[in-house]
Amino acid sequence: MNWFTFLPLAIMLTLSAALAKAPSRLHPSWSARLLATTGAMTAVAALGTGFFVAVNYAATLAPSAAAHVPEWALFGDDRPVPDAVGVPAAVLSAAGLAAAGRAAARWAAVLRTARADAREPLDTDVPIAVAVPGRHGGVLVSRGLLRDLTSEELHVVFQHETSHLRHRHHRYLAAGALASAVLPPLRSLDARLRLATERWADEDAAEATGDRAAVARTIAKVALAQPRNPGPVSAFAESEVVERVEALLGTPPAKNAVTGPLLFMGNGVVTGSLTAATLQLDHVIVSFLVSLLAFR
Repeated sequence: MNWFTFLPLAIMLTLSAALAKAPSRLHPSWSARLLATTGAMTAVAALGTGFFVAVNYAATLAPSAAAHVPEWALFGDDRPVPDAVGVPAAVLSAAGLAAAGRAAARWAAVLRTARADAREPLDTDVPIAVAVPGRHGGVLVSRGLLRDLTSEELHVVFQHETSHLRHRHHRYLAAGALASAVLPPLRSLDARLRLATERWADEDAAEATGDRAAVARTIAKVALAQPRNPGPVSAFAESEVVERVEALLGTPPAKNAVTGPLLFMGNGVVTGSLTAATLQLDHVIVSFLVSLLAFR
């Protein structure tokens, strides 16, 4: 083991932090893709790094057992892994896997509940609209939403939620949630990803209705009616709704028909290569090829 063992993960964490903090000038659709891909790859890289360090630490503690470990799973330099590195790697890897499992279980439970509730409007005065993915999904709404919004405002809401369903935004959100569960420092990236998917749906609703101001007013009206905070003004100010409304009242974002795909593909190559390095896929491929040649 040497410093290069942790270099790919360090680069991935730096890239994730930069994407989470730096203002994006891309269309929200491309921002969401970049954030989701980077977050998911960083989480996998962290688990891969921790797993292989833990495996090599176990081989350091029990050299005789190392003979039963596949060659590709061991570091090439055969240097022993110190306790100060091996123990945290094993503990954090186990904790990360457990956190990912709990997050996936919570996500599945919420989805099952939402699908069951989507059969009829929710019996609450709070205006609620949620996109429920899946064959038995749809748009879950409350009686308060249907009562308090005008037909034009309801059209905006359904266009927004339909965008979530059409683009399968739940997959992006699941990637962000799992990444932040494995690596708590990625919570800011997860929050940025959630905002990007909402902005994506806002832009789709604005394009479908042809009235950006109407979409902004509808979003503000629904946000102000939420009882989550002591007062409606603070509820509006403390959420990301302000940023969404300001964006809708400004100039529509460029589609990024060229720069978006190029950045996304470039990011995929970089993050994919770095993640492959943490998983030692190059060693796996070499070992597989050597095994094939040995049978000939």
